[in-house]
Amino acid sequence: MIKEIKSIPLAIFLSQLGHEPTMRKGTRLWYLSPLRQEHTPSFKVESTLNCWYDFGIGRGGNIIDLASELYQSTDLHYLMSCIADRCTVPSVQTVASTSFQRHSAPGFQDISVVPLRSRALVAYLQERGIPAQIAVANCQQIHYSCNDKRYYAVAFANQSGGYEMRNRYFKGCIAPKDISIRKVRDGPSTECAVFEGFIDYLSALTLGIINGADAIILNSVCNVNKAATVLKDYDTINCYLDNDNAGTSALVELTKQFGSVIIDRSTLYSGFNDLNEYLTHQCLPPN
Repeated sequence: MIKEIKSIPLAIFLSQLGHEPTMRKGTRLWYLSPLRQEHTPSFKVESTLNCWYDFGIGRGGNIIDLASELYQSTDLHYLMSCIADRCTVPSVQTVASTSFQRHSAPGFQDISVVPLRSRALVAYLQERGIPAQIAVANCQQIHYSCNDKRYYAVAFANQSGGYEMRNRYFKGCIAPKDISIRKVRDGPSTECAVFEGFIDYLSALTLGIINGADAIILNSVCNVNKAATVLKDYDTINCYLDNDNAGTSALVELTKQFGSVIIDRSTLYSGFNDLNEYLTHQCLPPN
């Protein structure tokens, strides 16, 4: 199984996650790093060796090593299931259907979560078009140790006690990985909005486009099936997914399950990769 997982081309795995190369040089493919925010591509895939290296963090390896960084876990079975969820490998599909215990990577220690107070973190979200009051009301601040160094980031909680984490230099999570649900009232609601990530959810709040609707944040398109059990209770499902292969695939999967109840709202930000990119463009000063 491990050998077959490792034989999956990294370019295909990355494409399924919504990442396409920005440049090709012979057998080398260059990407904007899927592990952090950057404007100049410094993530290299050597297609003949099927290995990767991120010059920004000084780490690399095979597809399992990449999954370990993406999903912040060292549980081999969990990582193989995540990969198999995205790429069809017949002999390892049983891995994806098996339940495994998901846990935080050992590198994350001394974890503490407090209200969002850091000026630097609030400023980071403001740079992405999110006002301070929306950031503070919807996010927390997480502190953790990794390799004997202390770090902190914006934290967004999910339904299973895990957290999505962001700062200017890092994009990751504290496992377990799961969806996040934000209800507008205690009782049932007939309408909801679906987002891939919490930054897009905060962007929608900033733009004022989901007033009165619940929100389901996938935190990864891999979580579409998890969201399905919650989405079945809604009469209208507005999808604000990314304008890329992964977002399109997620929309197709949801439409297969829920039919005309699904409404594609990505036309609002056509020409942009996601809702946050659209928002930040609106915030740019005129030339």
